[in-house]
Amino acid sequence: MTGKGSRIAVYLLVVTVLAFALYIAGDVFSEKAAAAQETEKNIITVNGKGIIKVKPDTAYIRVGVETRGSDAKKAQQENARVMGEVTKKLKSLGIKEDDIKTVTYSLYPLERYDEKTKKSYVYEYRVNNMVEVTVRDIDSTGAVIDGVSSVGSNKISSIRFDVADTEKYYNEALNAAVVNASGKAEAIAKGLGVTLKGAVNVQEISSGGPMVVRDEVSLAKTMEMADMAATPISTGELEISAMVSVQYAY
Repeated sequence: MTGKGSRIAVYLLVVTVLAFALYIAGDVFSEKAAAAQETEKNIITVNGKGIIKVKPDTAYIRVGVETRGSDAKKAQQENARVMGEVTKKLKSLGIKEDDIKTVTYSLYPLERYDEKTKKSYVYEYRVNNMVEVTVRDIDSTGAVIDGVSSVGSNKISSIRFDVADTEKYYNEALNAAVVNASGKAEAIAKGLGVTLKGAVNVQEISSGGPMVVRDEVSLAKTMEMADMAATPISTGELEISAMVSVQYAY
């Protein structure tokens, strides 16, 4: 056989081998694709929810001072003076400086319309300064409210309760959500008369972190309780929830 003939024979052999390999691979791929399609058909999808109830250990209180006056500078100075007393009182109650954060500061004029001059004029300036206070000793929440009120805070807008280690409880809620989903899937499988093979896909469809407003405390409410030793605050319980979506093969 000539050199050219040999090369042609080798070429044909390679082509034949490749064609056979492709045929086998195609067969295997078809079988896998068919199996995958069959698996996709035999799927039960359920949502699971888990709820963990926990006592809060941290309180967030928004307290502030509003001052009014016909002179803007004097209204600001008075606000700064009273707010200084509020901050001093908070620190005396064990609140660290890093746990006192300014959230709102505003100075705005109030106007009236003069029918005689046909012009508007400023009759008063209002200054508002609000801080958010993190109370890590949650049992002292009532004492903190009473304390700032006693030194001139006339704006107490809200109390929000939380837990310091949110992730810990959220992970527990996630675990409960998966167990909940498993129970639903078992119930569905039993109704269908099939046996679950196991979970093939799990998705978290919630995000952790309870940020729950449990109570609104106004100055009027605080003053009504002024004769009491301490403003009573009920923390109740927080609900930390998690949700998952799980697919089970059968």
